[in-house]
Amino acid sequence: MYGAKVVLNDISDMYTKARLDQTPLEAHTWTKEESAPYPPLMRLTHAAMLAVGEWTGVGFYGLTLALAALFIGGSAWYFLQTRWYLFPLLYLNVSYLADRFVYVQDGSYLVLLVCVLAALILARNGRRGASLLMALATTMKLLPLAYARYLPRLPGRAAWAYAAILIAGLVLPFFIWPDYGYIYQFANDRKANDWLDIAGALLLVAPLALVLWYVEDRRGLRAEDRIGSSLVPFALLSALLANSGRHLLIALIVPDRRAGRNVAAAVGLALHALLPDLVRLGAMTYVMTAVLCVVLAWELQQIGWLIVVDDVRNPSRTLRLLFVGRGREKSGETA
Repeated sequence: MYGAKVVLNDISDMYTKARLDQTPLEAHTWTKEESAPYPPLMRLTHAAMLAVGEWTGVGFYGLTLALAALFIGGSAWYFLQTRWYLFPLLYLNVSYLADRFVYVQDGSYLVLLVCVLAALILARNGRRGASLLMALATTMKLLPLAYARYLPRLPGRAAWAYAAILIAGLVLPFFIWPDYGYIYQFANDRKANDWLDIAGALLLVAPLALVLWYVEDRRGLRAEDRIGSSLVPFALLSALLANSGRHLLIALIVPDRRAGRNVAAAVGLALHALLPDLVRLGAMTYVMTAVLCVVLAWELQQIGWLIVVDDVRNPSRTLRLLFVGRGREKSGETA
């Protein structure tokens, strides 16, 4: 909440944090550097939540809890339209999600999840605007960054708007706020990751992302399927570098019409609850990734191994399929 108070006190001090002292409790919980290392749109959203919460009397945490209820309620509605049994599969194991959503109140991820869920519902109903919501979500937290892969497939205006939002939200702040760039090295410095750690993580993330994108295109997945899957590559990279499964778990609890991602999340949560001393948060990453690999192997089998081998032997054609596709989007859906 200190980060929100900084913005309300002086927006130009958003990243320097020099003009507002922390309370003793805030200083004991997080240092100034550790407080809200997020892009400007997330910081402004938190500031608006604090202002509205104080005005209404529900407080910042009351609005955060309302976001959790909105995401869970919206997810329940979506699951009722698709595969109802995924909701109890995810949410009957309430211990970890209750800890993150209610006790810890992970406000930044809840804002992201509500934005992504809104994009998912728009895409399911064939409405325009899903890509713009995904751009906004990316400028809040980088988890949906892989959605930029679909930029060449968007209609002209949507493509320009998507690019403009990313530039305004992630690049322009370098020229507006002093010390803005520290947020991009903060997490890496905090975990003391060196280039070998990053290279090792990329060796796992890159092939999985390519297979995921290949399955999306060869199986002709809908726009709503691509919204949830676009969170997976960066979430997996973050989870590996932070040695914490929560980043990947957040991506996998976004409702999945085809079930695979949600099953991976449910397996990770179940094993963490049943074997907490064995399957810790770091190990959850590898458990959920293993389940995702099984799901992707099944999808490859549905495509046909002869087709897969032929595509591997023609990498230029396959890469063009992955990054350009067969056509532009129509009404928010990739053709």
